[in-house]
Amino acid sequence: MSKEVGPHGQPESLFVGHVSKTVSEIQNESPIISHQQIEPISLKYSPIVNLRIYSFFAIVIGLLAGIVPWWIGPSEFEFFCGNILCFFSFAIALFIDASYYKGKSDWELSIGQSNSKSTIGMIFNNILGIIFTGIVVLLLYLMTEFG
Repeated sequence: MSKEVGPHGQPESLFVGHVSKTVSEIQNESPIISHQQIEPISLKYSPIVNLRIYSFFAIVIGLLAGIVPWWIGPSEFEFFCGNILCFFSFAIALFIDASYYKGKSDWELSIGQSNSKSTIGMIFNNILGIIFTGIVVLLLYLMTEFG
C-alpha cells in the first residue's frame, strides 16, 4: 500500500509537524557538513637524536680503516689491525642501528602501527653485530697466537 509519486510531485513526509524535513533541506541548512574535508596526517619517525647518522659515520670509519692500510703498503700487522678496526666499527654501527630500530619500534607501538618490520630489523642487526664481534675476537686471538 505505497503511494507512487509523479515525476513533478514531492514525496509525502512520514513525520507530522516541524520534524518533517527532506534531505535537501537539511543539506541547505548546514553546508559545513557537506564541504568538510579530511586530510591525512603523514606520520614519520624523526627522533631528536638520529642514531642512523652515527651508524653511517661508524661504517665510513670502518671502511677507511680497512682500505687505507692497502694504500700505505702494509705489513701483516697493519693488515690485521685494519681488518680488526673495520669489523669492530661495523659491529658498533650494527648495534647503533639496532638501537635506532628499538626507538622506532616503540614509537610505532605508541601510535598504534605494526612494529614487525622494526623488530625484524633490530633482531637482524643484533645477530650481525654479534657475528662481527665474534670475528673481531677471532682476529685478535689469531693475532696474539700467531703474531
